[in-house]
Amino acid sequence: MGSRSDAESPQQPDRLSDGLLKTLTRSGCLIALRTKAEAKLLNDVQTTEAYITEIPLKSASAVLKTVDSAIREFEPINLNHLRRLVKPEHLPSHLQKDEDKERPKSLGDIVVDPPRSTGVGATNPVTGFNGQPPILHFLACATSVISYEHLQSLLSIVLPSLASGLGPCVRIIKVPLTSPASHDQAEKFSRQYWPTVYKGGNPFGPHPSIFARATEEIQHQAGDYMGLAMRAGRATSSEGKGEPIGAVIVDRSCSKGPTVVVVAGDARWNNIAKSEESGSGNVMAHAVMRAIGMVAKKRLALANGLQAPAMDGEQPNLFNDEPLTPLERDVYSRAILAPGGYLCRDFELYLTHEPCLMCSMAILHSRFGRVVFGQRMPRTGGLTADIVGGITSCTGDSAPRSGYGLWWCPELNWKYLAWSFDDPSQTALSERDIHA
Repeated sequence: MGSRSDAESPQQPDRLSDGLLKTLTRSGCLIALRTKAEAKLLNDVQTTEAYITEIPLKSASAVLKTVDSAIREFEPINLNHLRRLVKPEHLPSHLQKDEDKERPKSLGDIVVDPPRSTGVGATNPVTGFNGQPPILHFLACATSVISYEHLQSLLSIVLPSLASGLGPCVRIIKVPLTSPASHDQAEKFSRQYWPTVYKGGNPFGPHPSIFARATEEIQHQAGDYMGLAMRAGRATSSEGKGEPIGAVIVDRSCSKGPTVVVVAGDARWNNIAKSEESGSGNVMAHAVMRAIGMVAKKRLALANGLQAPAMDGEQPNLFNDEPLTPLERDVYSRAILAPGGYLCRDFELYLTHEPCLMCSMAILHSRFGRVVFGQRMPRTGGLTADIVGGITSCTGDSAPRSGYGLWWCPELNWKYLAWSFDDPSQTALSERDIHA
């Protein structure tokens, strides 16, 4: 993800805010997107099997030392996100002590406890086996590390009652193989599998604190920019140039505060006869592509010593990267880029709709720092990682759409932060399969 320098002084409102922006503001909330890895973890938890047993509290240290010393020579499975020692009252309900369970006499008699999604029941009294309280429940290791018989022999060294058949049974349970990505997920794992620890990081995406700081910074003006994007889309749509899809690019690094650099509406039908409007139209004139093109022209003008590029609305332009409406021309003519920038590095992009795959990759290659979009497009969008099923397309195909999550992919050479803007008042496009 690109770096972002902090402003030395409090940021002032965008110069459009006093007039245009505040009249267009939308009411909604920002929802941070999940990465593809987070979505996969949420819907398909990878598990492994592990040994658990009861041990006397006074023997806990000796048991830990004995077992850990023995498994150190093997290739261990990392279960550091799981608690090793757990009090009976902290176990999930399906693992609460069962007085009727017998110690298995052979490997074939091992009890395997499947995970259940029930909540934690009433706590059991802290009791020990053979009337010797208190006890703890011990997570030894994954079953792939050592055999059941080997573990029994290790425990018997410290707990002679096991060898005499009077001790507790060693059980096998399923536990999550991967660390939780949030407090909520850790609590879910603790209810369904085994008490789990959330250590504050996120191995599957941006650190929660990064998202929290960014959300706090943009949330007060996000509705203004989303309203401006909606107006930009309606402007080109009302003139028959495109679909009601709009984009706004904001530079937050300006000395005067966040500045709207360009606005653009969709223009896929511009210069196309009404009788020929079919299929996808001019894909190079999507709102995102047009907005990026306008920034590129501004960069080129700066490189040539000009404050603003000349506009030639008479010349046919496949990319439609010049202003087409009064709103676009107004912003384009007065918004000035800071010199020395690179592409759209660390700019913010506000969109009425989730961008298609083509535009999602253009956003990535343009080096945006943050992206906010309104309506999710589960069949054509490229940013949402969640897999959505039961959506029927215009062709009658109801197969689920795989989430791409292109905003944060380890395989790609750029990452940025992305949110959806939940605005109940936004009018959805009638065609779900449209590529925004």
